[in-house]
Amino acid sequence: MLEGGGAGDGLELLVCSSGSCVSRVHLFPFRTDCPDFHTEKVIFAAPGAQGGTEVSVEIYFEPSRLGESKGILSLSSLAGGEYIIPLFGVALPPKPQGPFLIRAGYSIVIPFKNVFYHPVTFSFIVENPAFSVRAMDSMRPKKINNITVYFEGNPSGSKTPITSKLIVACPPGEGSGETGLKWIYYLKGITP
Repeated sequence: MLEGGGAGDGLELLVCSSGSCVSRVHLFPFRTDCPDFHTEKVIFAAPGAQGGTEVSVEIYFEPSRLGESKGILSLSSLAGGEYIIPLFGVALPPKPQGPFLIRAGYSIVIPFKNVFYHPVTFSFIVENPAFSVRAMDSMRPKKINNITVYFEGNPSGSKTPITSKLIVACPPGEGSGETGLKWIYYLKGITP
C-alpha cells in the first residue's frame, strides 16, 4: 500500500524475453492510466542473464483527493516484452505539522503545495490575532507556494510564548466530498 505525500516505493521486475534473456539494454517507455502515480518516463534494463535481470523502478504516489486510487503501470519494449503492474494507493487526511517557532517581530515561510489538478482558492485562518498571514489565495495546480506567517509579539508585553494554529482550507467539495480539506500548522510565537 502506498500513502500520499510523494514518497516513492520501489518495484522490482525480472526482465526476460520469450523465455530467454537477451544481451542488450531494454528501454521501457512508461504509461499509467492514473495521474496520481509517477515514475521516470523511460526505464532502462541492463542486459539479461540466464535467470533474467532485476530492475528497480521508483513509483511516486501524489494523490489529488482523499481515499483510494487505483491504476495500471505498463512497461513495454520490443526486446523486453510487456509488463502490466496494478497500482494501489490510499490518501489519508493531511497530518498537522509543527510547531513552527517565530520570534516576535519576525516572520517564517511555510511551503504549501496545491495538490489538485486545477487552480484552487484556499482560505488561510490563524486563531490568534498576534499572528498574521500573507499568501496567494488562488494557487496554480501542482505548484508549491509560500505562506508567510508574521508574529507581532505577545500583546500583554510578557515573554510568555503564544501558541496558535494556521488552518489552510480548500472550498467544500474539493478533494474530500462535502467538507473540504484542511491543513493545520501549529505556531509558537516567542518574545525574547
